[in-house]
Amino acid sequence: MGKQRATILCMKQSIVIILVAFLSCLSYSVYAGKPKWVNNTPKELNDTYRFIEIVSSGTNLSSARTNARQLLQEDEQLRHAVTISVNQENLTTIDQTIVNGNLNETVDHNFVITTNIKGKEFHLQASPVDEYIEYSDGGVTLYTLFMVGVADKVVFDRVYKTTRYGAAPVAMSIIPGLGQFYKGSYLKGGLFLGSVAACSIAALFCESERSDYKNKMQEQPQFAIEYNNKVKNYETARNICIGVAAALWLYNIVDAAAAKGARKLIIKPSYGSHLSLYPVATPTSAGISLTYNF
Repeated sequence: MGKQRATILCMKQSIVIILVAFLSCLSYSVYAGKPKWVNNTPKELNDTYRFIEIVSSGTNLSSARTNARQLLQEDEQLRHAVTISVNQENLTTIDQTIVNGNLNETVDHNFVITTNIKGKEFHLQASPVDEYIEYSDGGVTLYTLFMVGVADKVVFDRVYKTTRYGAAPVAMSIIPGLGQFYKGSYLKGGLFLGSVAACSIAALFCESERSDYKNKMQEQPQFAIEYNNKVKNYETARNICIGVAAALWLYNIVDAAAAKGARKLIIKPSYGSHLSLYPVATPTSAGISLTYNF
């Protein structure tokens, strides 16, 4: 009897610990972690520029940003990405000789190639797209994503930042935590998955014990009262576990729909026609301007 009570008490304490850990970590996970582009550089939509991710550090944010630009100039990936500019022209030379009273022409085609090579100065266009900052006692670690032109005529794509992911995380959260993983909230996703799994395993254990003691009531009727109490206790514990698991599963779906995810980039071509909305304010009025770009 004492062992059975201790088992149920341990299970109840475990459920309480799970809930406390879940709620305390939930506040920590309100903001998702690193942006999606960190260590996962986006793909360019045209070959006139490259996305370059630079990790720099400094005693403060200003020095980290200065170091980021210095590291960008020295980045080996960028140097390999730069398209060598080649100006090619044909030089035609004509050597005229008289052979047996006839004019004989020999035509040679030579090439003069002017290049900008690594040892010489490059004039590159660069634009910071986004940055992520980590603070520590030793200073600042800064992750910066740049767009850098690598061709003579650079066409930067349009880049938008968002923390919204649409309906996909809601559908994925049928499996607890999967929607949070998709949105970059790995701690929260792991917490949902682990909590629901732990409660489900506990419910299965309680149901197994309840069924076992119910069978023992028929096999050993002299202990029917004692076994019946154990059946009721395990049944109560099972129902608690099922209720907690169901509540966490439902909350997991709500969280997948409402919570902000890790910041991600949406990249669209800079060319082509598109509609743009801009707020407009004057001393006498305010409104929205609709612009159609061809």
